[in-house]
Amino acid sequence: MALQGSSDFEGKLERVFGRDAVVEKGIHLSLGPWGVPRFIEEYLIMRECAGLSATSCAKRVSSILRRFRPEPSEKNLKLDQLMSDGELTLMDFFTVTTDIKKGVHRLSIPCLDLKKAMVHPRVLREHENLLRNGVWGMGRLLYDPKLSFGAKDSDPVSLVELVPYQISSLDISEFQEARSKFSDEEWLDLLIKSLGLNPEAYEEDQRLYFLARLIPLAEPNTNMMEFGPRATGKTFLYRNISPLVRIVSGGVISPAQLFYHKVHGTVGLIGVMDVVVFDEIQYLKFAGAEEILGKLKDYMASGHFERGAKQAASGCSLVFMGNVDWDVKEGLDIDRTIPRFAKDPAFMDRIHGLIPGWRLPKITGEEHLAKGKGLALDYLGSVLHELRMMNFREEVKGLVDIVGNPSIRDQQAVIRLLSGFLKILYPDMNFDGSLLPKIVQMVEEMRGIVRKWLAAKLPHEYGEDFEVVLLS
Repeated sequence: MALQGSSDFEGKLERVFGRDAVVEKGIHLSLGPWGVPRFIEEYLIMRECAGLSATSCAKRVSSILRRFRPEPSEKNLKLDQLMSDGELTLMDFFTVTTDIKKGVHRLSIPCLDLKKAMVHPRVLREHENLLRNGVWGMGRLLYDPKLSFGAKDSDPVSLVELVPYQISSLDISEFQEARSKFSDEEWLDLLIKSLGLNPEAYEEDQRLYFLARLIPLAEPNTNMMEFGPRATGKTFLYRNISPLVRIVSGGVISPAQLFYHKVHGTVGLIGVMDVVVFDEIQYLKFAGAEEILGKLKDYMASGHFERGAKQAASGCSLVFMGNVDWDVKEGLDIDRTIPRFAKDPAFMDRIHGLIPGWRLPKITGEEHLAKGKGLALDYLGSVLHELRMMNFREEVKGLVDIVGNPSIRDQQAVIRLLSGFLKILYPDMNFDGSLLPKIVQMVEEMRGIVRKWLAAKLPHEYGEDFEVVLLS
């Protein structure tokens, strides 16, 4: 079905979801130098570009960013302007931490390199997400040498107004109800368009592999891997779909970053994010490798972690990604890509599924990119966050039977992967669609790749295969 740019389909999209959730996907403003993610770019397009051409939209948004989003080299210029004029309005990703020892809140303003600014209590009441994972938005700052809302060591800057540039409220039942208005093919293509891709450029299996990347966002405590060529959109998706996803790319990772900082008393990424993505895992290094890998394996199995006196549980899903530069024929060929730390069978057994990214083509030109309207990434990311709160696992147990010789981890993996897939494709819990047999097959394949790798390493333990059977 040709939906790319179809006026009938786009009209239906706006009627069902409303204009606040729908955005023109064909406009790409190249805002990378401004340091804003794609979901904020789409928000600006929706807010500022109604009825404008792509060229006029780009000029308008660039003008706004030049005015309100200072470059790093302009930090001192903007601080001087704030001090001289008494106030300053800018666009940034604002976060607030609570210093309970001093009884104050600390506001972080990255583009001014301030970490101990102040925030008006009213702003905190109106925007509690400042205290959770932060808020992208337009903020009005006052120069406040009296330190009205801080301590002696606070920066003399107060945030007194904030206009969020993210979705502020969401009724997940409306999204579930909307699903019934679309056929399986329409829904699949809508989601692909919403990710910024042209559904007509990909086969059905490829479109479903793209959507499999969303499973960790929809299903808590789901651990996945993906290996594939560069330029297939792996990193772009996770970096741009939600502020609740954090990418760790290469470099050295410490237990404090991931779990708990014993000196500062702050919880790490796994404790506060929906998804942590380890990108280019071939180049990852761990500070205190023995400690961090032990804690990772424990967390991946149980959803709990402890470090020092801190004990906590989290629903954070983990994604491990790497590039392959050769022709992969089957899952076992990726053995040379898996880094040493992950070649521990106990670690790999905790990976619920591996997406065969080598089956996805590179995104090489305009023909692979979406045109026309789709769901805004900010809206889709918020939906996926809400879907995490819903439990589809019992429904999955009534849909399939796992036969052969599955281990308990095989069973857990199949249930979590299929639950996540169903949330994405059938959020209304109407599971009698035509895509169900295909996603059951894909879930078996994604866990099967892991299982075959384990069998190659420990044939006495993982010798017999398993099969996922769709119950009639």
